[in-house]
Amino acid sequence: MTARPRRARAAAGQRGVALAIVLWFIAGMSLLVAGIVSHARVDTRLAQLHVARAEVAAAGDGAIQLMLVELVAGRVTRRGGVLTVPDRFRLGALEVAVEAVPTAGLVDLNSASAEILRALFGLAAGLDAAQAQTIADNVLQWRSTAPRAGAGAGMSRFNAVEDLLRVDGVNRSLLDAVRDYVAAGVSAQAGTSWPLAPDAVLAVMQQADPQRAASILQTRRQVEQAATGPTTTRGAFRVDARVTYGDQVWLRRRWVAMASASGEDPLPWQVLRTETPRVLRQ
Repeated sequence: MTARPRRARAAAGQRGVALAIVLWFIAGMSLLVAGIVSHARVDTRLAQLHVARAEVAAAGDGAIQLMLVELVAGRVTRRGGVLTVPDRFRLGALEVAVEAVPTAGLVDLNSASAEILRALFGLAAGLDAAQAQTIADNVLQWRSTAPRAGAGAGMSRFNAVEDLLRVDGVNRSLLDAVRDYVAAGVSAQAGTSWPLAPDAVLAVMQQADPQRAASILQTRRQVEQAATGPTTTRGAFRVDARVTYGDQVWLRRRWVAMASASGEDPLPWQVLRTETPRVLRQ
């Protein structure tokens, strides 16, 4: 009589264990499926991002080429230190706005004075006077540091705007805040020609020396009135293509030096540097 209840209890226990195993198996499979779905979604987003970046790069580069053609032909307008064309370019389904800025009108990171650097970090990055002075001093110190033995030449020069990240106290946010104001390396023009500076960059001089800025502004107006035809093709330019892609605006940026066409390169310009497309903050 006692054996049957024991066998019944044992059978019930085995059924309970089997049920638990089945439930654990179902839960494990659910987690596995969820992981696969999540991974697939990530892969899809990455694929979409790569496609977007490729399309933006192609459209941006094409629009920049068209802008340079207009620049060589003298069919551009110079206002506020920025060269533009009346209409946006349309490449396929994408609309692109392009503007060019003379690199001579940007702050040269390798030659800017302490006063200009302090005004730059204060105005563009929103740092207080003490913080701006500290970063400016750090830039000067970094520039004055002799190249380390065996490290190669140019270690104390800014060869690209991103080299600012080598300076103590400079992070990605600060770099992004000032990158539209500055030039470096072969893209720079060994100093800043303030009459060619865009309004935003000229505001740095206004911060550092208001009287000089007022004189520069008057000179720049004269330069803009006289800057027509072939005179607009001299020097080097930072050319920005803003590509509208879906509900986002991407920036494709190229640094270009104008040059005479040659047999090897029939185009009257040379691309010095091309930056990876990035999404602009809305």
